[in-house]
Amino acid sequence: NNGHVKQFLVSDGQMIKDYGPTFENDRTVSITTTNDNKYLFAGSIGGHLKQICLERREVVHDYGQIHADSISCLESTRDSKWLITGSWDKHVKRISVEKREVDKDLGQVCDNRITTMKITADGEKLFVGDCMGQLKLISLKDGDVVKDFGKIHNSYITGIMITEDQKSFFT
Repeated sequence: NNGHVKQFLVSDGQMIKDYGPTFENDRTVSITTTNDNKYLFAGSIGGHLKQICLERREVVHDYGQIHADSISCLESTRDSKWLITGSWDKHVKRISVEKREVDKDLGQVCDNRITTMKITADGEKLFVGDCMGQLKLISLKDGDVVKDFGKIHNSYITGIMITEDQKSFFT
């Protein structure tokens, strides 16, 4: 990836739009859309964040550097009000999509680089996995640890999926 965010058709793989170099001298490493599909967010190795309007197909806000290291994962709440960023700097931040600003730094929630996150269905908690196989469930209100699952893998946790009934999860 040379820093570009590109949009393609699922049916035949044809490129619809190349948004160009999203970051100067930096690379895009994480992307997500809001659940209402109005915006796409791109995070970079250097900790920068940009917001792209999908209807207008252009960058509408540059948040600048919001993390000290790579933004490794991005999650949008179901109501599309908040974007959650996780970083190799071990911090989680909550972004107000409407106000286009960092609403709250939830602090250093892990001892190691954050590699994956998943918001619970109620939108109140966040699973956070790291590069050493540790998993935590934190409050999106204040960043407090709700449950520390400890080391559940020998290495990177690369993804989290919560079952529809919210009674179990996969990593």
